[in-house]
Amino acid sequence: MGELAGAGWQGMTSGRSGARWWWHRQLKKPFFGRFMKPWRWPQGVATEGWQRVTIASGSHAELAAVVAETSAPRVRGVVVCAHPMGLASKGFWLRNGHAQRLLDDGFHVVLFDFNGFGESPSTNFDWPADVVAAGQWARRRFAGLPVHALGASFGAMHALNAMPHADYPFDRVVAESCAATLPLFWKAYPFPHAVLQIGRFFAPAMERGLRAEWNIRHLNPSSRLLLIHSRGDTWTPVFHGDRIEAAAPAGARLTRLTLDRAEHTHGLRDEPDTYWPAVREFLVAD
Repeated sequence: MGELAGAGWQGMTSGRSGARWWWHRQLKKPFFGRFMKPWRWPQGVATEGWQRVTIASGSHAELAAVVAETSAPRVRGVVVCAHPMGLASKGFWLRNGHAQRLLDDGFHVVLFDFNGFGESPSTNFDWPADVVAAGQWARRRFAGLPVHALGASFGAMHALNAMPHADYPFDRVVAESCAATLPLFWKAYPFPHAVLQIGRFFAPAMERGLRAEWNIRHLNPSSRLLLIHSRGDTWTPVFHGDRIEAAAPAGARLTRLTLDRAEHTHGLRDEPDTYWPAVREFLVAD
């Protein structure tokens, strides 16, 4: 029975491109439907210095992205920013000031939209492939420089979920407000939670591929991870970080930062004097 059910689920989420992506879009709607709207550049943020690019992803999407190069005297590396859920998509980093701070501190910056968000077409659920694609693009564009990831919530989770990929491209990862699992994140919303539970039954391998506390086991010994959670976050409380840390491999180079009052994904806005020095030091430290 389970095998037949799984085959039916796979039939909905595979096949020729038109039907395949249509089914994926329907399955995404309980979670992200309100965010699937036309994207606009954040009001009040200058466009000068930003170049539009397209990144081919293993998710079968051509990801919309923008890139800016630092004018600082010393170039420290590249940071690829993986956005949280929301209409802002890649604009989250522009609107909230992360991108400018990175540029000021000597990092080139790559901002991309996950498939189905912002200006990127909606294909499948392989968001970890989108993170890998953006990171590999940055490595090719800025050959020889270290490449790091900065993710928040949805983006942070998939930066961790991408770790099993053999071509994982990041030297250091900053993951803010990362949920340990999707069911834990959506437990207060009955319908999306029920969809997730059905997915766990019909396609357990796919569900595990989107579970950060499962994929953290693949953290490369040469990589470093900074987990940021806040006591003021009602979506991903500090215990999410506890679960991820507990699942990490022995000897993992994992650092924790616990904020006191920052709301979900808003460490820079709510506690800048704690958040940014810690992020900067993590990215530049030898």
